[in-house]
Amino acid sequence: MHGDEAEPLGVEASLAEAERKGFRLAVIGRTCALVAISVFYLFIFRFPNNLYVSGLILAIAAAGLAPLAFAGGRHERAGRYVFFAVDMAILSALLALWPLSSGGDVPQNFVFHSSRGEYYFLVVVLSVLVLSPALVLWTGFCALLGLAGATAWIMAGMDRVVSFAHLPPAPSREDFLAVVLDPDFFDTSVRVSLGVKIALVTAIAALAVHRARAMVRAHALVESSRSRIQRLFGRYVPAQVAEQLIRSGQLAPQTREASLLFADIEGFTHLSESLEPVQVIGMLNSFFGAASSAVEERGGVVVNYVGDALIAAFNAPLPAEDYPTRAVETAHALLALVSAQTFEGHRLRLRIGIATGPIAAGTVGGTGRQAYTLYGDTVNLAQRLEGMNKELGTSCLICGATFQAAQSSCAEAVPMGALQVRGREGAVEVYALGRTAPSSAS
Repeated sequence: MHGDEAEPLGVEASLAEAERKGFRLAVIGRTCALVAISVFYLFIFRFPNNLYVSGLILAIAAAGLAPLAFAGGRHERAGRYVFFAVDMAILSALLALWPLSSGGDVPQNFVFHSSRGEYYFLVVVLSVLVLSPALVLWTGFCALLGLAGATAWIMAGMDRVVSFAHLPPAPSREDFLAVVLDPDFFDTSVRVSLGVKIALVTAIAALAVHRARAMVRAHALVESSRSRIQRLFGRYVPAQVAEQLIRSGQLAPQTREASLLFADIEGFTHLSESLEPVQVIGMLNSFFGAASSAVEERGGVVVNYVGDALIAAFNAPLPAEDYPTRAVETAHALLALVSAQTFEGHRLRLRIGIATGPIAAGTVGGTGRQAYTLYGDTVNLAQRLEGMNKELGTSCLICGATFQAAQSSCAEAVPMGALQVRGREGAVEVYALGRTAPSSAS
């Protein structure tokens, strides 16, 4: 499986883990809510009914903890649906069967004057914690089914049904109270209204969960892309460049014109032999950090570090205007940098090669190990020009195409003529940005 295929799977695995943790939180939240309700009923009901009611609620709370013992099993997902369906069934049974009072024959249809129906909303809200839109919709559906069943059961046990339809036109106070307080009063439109409210709350909650999952998924994918870019380019890639790469998708395989800059430290082999390994690494990190900033400030991207060499690209992977000029200005900045600054107490000198032309670019590699790579004759030419500095005693060589496109930044460039470059059949016009005395080679 390739890295870009593994990232979405990793996001889905994270969401699945979030669902498991959310369900556990929902079960615990349900238990806490039922314990609070049992304590509330313990104080508002009279003895001994308060003990019966509180005891029943505590028993339901304890039974609801059972799913925690089966967490992580293969039937866990299905168990969540059963859990919320059972809760809705219990609520519906309480509506249809549990009497309002033990002291008299109170009509069961009066149960809708109590707060029992409101607990449907509590269970729907608890289902939101699982972060599954489908589960929220299922819970709301079970609530509607339970409400409809309880309503039908109660109506089936009534000899007659009195509703608002029995009111005369422009009813008086006495007419209204006579209908509403009738033991057989039962208005289905109010039950329909409650069902509509449950449906709306369920739909809004499911939409909110869906949007939350989409935002989590998008955030996770962005983080995966950012991590991938950091793996490809190293820790010196600036955050703003990483963001641009994520938004523009420039890491896809592409062929384009670009300017390539190779910068190598002169005499590095001799210098590294005189230093401890820790000192060498510290010196390179110090130099690469400063050099990368110079590249970044001019719109380039450091593609790779090879030993003591830095490879930067302009117009790849990010598009950039006047990329030959940017590359030449970066070369000037790098030469000025090593001229004015020491790195871990050591003076450095650079050899730089710049070439402009077509390149092929893209990520290559296997699972978990990929690199952003540049291919083409332009890449080879830039590297060859960097090496020719040693022979010509120069610090920076650029090809004719770069010189023609960036003449404003090459005012002091010295023409070196048409030179034969290793690996190329024809000669290449070469210009030097600055001549220096030859120095010890690496």
